[in-house]
Amino acid sequence: MKKILTVLINLLFASQLLYNQTTKIPGTPIAEIFTNFHLNLNDTSETTGFDLTRAYFGYRFLPENNFSGTIILNVGNPDELAPGSEPRRYAYFREASITWSGEKLKATLGITGTRLFSFQQKFWGKRYVANTYQSLNEYGFVADLGMAVEYVFSDVLKADITIMNGEGYSNIQLDNNIRTSVGFIFTPGNHFAVRLYGDLLKTSGLWQPMFVGFAGFKNDRVTAGGELTYKSNLEPVRGHHGWGISATGSVGLTQKTELFTRFDYSTSVTGPGEETPWNRTNDGNFFIAGFQYSPDEYVKLAVDYQGTYPYAREKTASEAIFLNALFRF
Repeated sequence: MKKILTVLINLLFASQLLYNQTTKIPGTPIAEIFTNFHLNLNDTSETTGFDLTRAYFGYRFLPENNFSGTIILNVGNPDELAPGSEPRRYAYFREASITWSGEKLKATLGITGTRLFSFQQKFWGKRYVANTYQSLNEYGFVADLGMAVEYVFSDVLKADITIMNGEGYSNIQLDNNIRTSVGFIFTPGNHFAVRLYGDLLKTSGLWQPMFVGFAGFKNDRVTAGGELTYKSNLEPVRGHHGWGISATGSVGLTQKTELFTRFDYSTSVTGPGEETPWNRTNDGNFFIAGFQYSPDEYVKLAVDYQGTYPYAREKTASEAIFLNALFRF
């Protein structure tokens, strides 16, 4: 994959140099970098130091018709490798899709976003600070191989349907499982938004339905949002259900600065024949509070506190101070 990444980058820059003087390439480059320095405040398995959690590079081709194409390569984090693998950076396709766009209808085919939490993620705008509730609890993926269709009914109502492999964008082998989803976005005014989402996947003979409900408010100074997530038969084991809430908020101090916070509550049920919640060792709370500075539209910087508080008494809390940085265009 390293060779593929090198060849694609070389081809992109070579084409730019070759045709820059005579031809306007109908598209735009894409880049996104998440990096941070974190200082742990207690004795945990985590380490203090620098980290690079995301490095995207890609291109969106926009010819003068209804079709467009997007390709994005992600240089992955060694922590995402399977246990026992040699620690290393690796590259894979984060997006490789073809899109047809009409006045109200848009259809995308290939490796593309799942629509599971993209709306909530953009609403808060702090993905570079911490991952989404669903990703942290392994409820789903940000992208997958399949098809997504979006339709705009009106200025108030939009809908989306996806049919995906259900394996995620870094594990796209074919099998007999298909993950389907339906979502709706209601924007009844300039400041309010509601997102309703549900998907269904059958794994090892068990159906795994998931439901997400989100409501948010945003104006020039204040942003507030809350979501409820429920998923059945995790692992997959019958009766192993999990659910939780994630609440986010921010207050603008100036045009370029703001205070922000987030609180996650994650829990699981007590299954048949069990004495404690099945996922007790991983259930707990997650809290963030920080300050963000945005010098321009391409860069965001944040200083924040992040704490993870497990319910299990045998596990200790994890607390850290972060300096997060985002660069994108």
